[in-house]
Amino acid sequence: MFTLLYSAKKDGCSVEKFHEKCDYQGATLTVVYNRCNSVFGGYATTSWAGEINGYIRDDKAFLFQLKYSGKETFRKFHNTSTTEGIFSNSFYGPVFGGKCGHDMSLFSGTIHASKGNFLLNGAFDVNRTYSFSGVSSWQQVHNGDLHATDIEVYSVAIKPSIQEPIHHIWRNVPEWNKKLVQELIQEVQSIKPNPRLKIQDYRIVLIGPVGSGKSSFCNTVNSMFRGRITQRAICGDGTHSITTSYTPYLIKCNQQESTLRLRLCDTRGLGPELGLDVMEFTYLLNGHIPENYKFNAERPIVFDDPAFVTKPGLQDRIHCVVFVVDASKLQKLDPKVMDKIKIIRTSATKIEIPQALLLTKIDIEDKEVANRLETVFSSSAIETKVQQASDIFRFPKNHVFSVKNYENEMMLEDGVNILALLALRQILLFARATLVPGRLYLIW
Repeated sequence: MFTLLYSAKKDGCSVEKFHEKCDYQGATLTVVYNRCNSVFGGYATTSWAGEINGYIRDDKAFLFQLKYSGKETFRKFHNTSTTEGIFSNSFYGPVFGGKCGHDMSLFSGTIHASKGNFLLNGAFDVNRTYSFSGVSSWQQVHNGDLHATDIEVYSVAIKPSIQEPIHHIWRNVPEWNKKLVQELIQEVQSIKPNPRLKIQDYRIVLIGPVGSGKSSFCNTVNSMFRGRITQRAICGDGTHSITTSYTPYLIKCNQQESTLRLRLCDTRGLGPELGLDVMEFTYLLNGHIPENYKFNAERPIVFDDPAFVTKPGLQDRIHCVVFVVDASKLQKLDPKVMDKIKIIRTSATKIEIPQALLLTKIDIEDKEVANRLETVFSSSAIETKVQQASDIFRFPKNHVFSVKNYENEMMLEDGVNILALLALRQILLFARATLVPGRLYLIW
């Protein structure tokens, strides 16, 4: 389980030897022994890598105390940052801490032994990135004595418990917590069109079968940014689409006058016979259909219709197409609806509009996910659905996003918010990457 990689006493106390022995070794345990017979150190789950010369995220890193003046004293100091855990630099040995300060930096350069001790030239502080519960200073950890008799670094091989199943993580995401929610909200708020494009926001259209959750996704996004459960878009189950118009929604931020720089555009659901006409959708992509236009299944819009926008601008066009499909009905889709989706996808591809796919109702597909939403990226059932969606509609898997909309909930939940925000962030980034000043935009 533990394999000794490096010993200052054996290999020399130098940054060159430390990085030579310890870089790219996975999880490691650093243990420091001083002449007062105190023992302390740190655990990192991510590899040291001197060439990075920067901070490395490690949500599960921690510092610890094992002995104080020869007496067993067990304390664990947790990392409080979701963005930083260790600092890896070719000029330094092990450094634990973030931009707010280093809690434990052992040494830099080369330290020569004197009477069997290495006088550490690093820095020690408390409550910078790690929470020092139970102590007020490093004096209570290393006695204020920086003479180390040895520094050892072990590789840590985690052996799973026989009783616990091994969960395959099929999509890596940061640890879920309220801080991550706020970071994602701030990032989504910061994504906006280049001013040279002279458009105010990205126009994102939602398209999918009847009852797939398009309107519910609009409500979920609106709820997140309003700070409470809301229902702007009318939604429900049925054989015919509840949504009958091309309805763009501006999303206001809670307690602010500002709005997100996007318009979530709801559309009539796709059905085998009725629903949005494929040609109408092509007009919609190019900006020919005005906002709040009411679709008529029996009389689709045509070029000479008074409502038809003959000269749309870039702000009228669709900037990203998002297909919305119920994960629990993925393989039960009507063949005619699947054909419509594929034709629409082809139309959007021809004029180089980026696309993504939302898999909704994942809680129906996996009971464990329903009980603990944070297990979604270790769920083999959801991974299979993502793969199936990728195969059926020919999407790259990193363009397929698992989400759960607000339906029964009365209060906001971090898990629902995180999944929606992860999807929304990537959708906006797809749109931003495609809309660049000076580019010629195709019309088909």
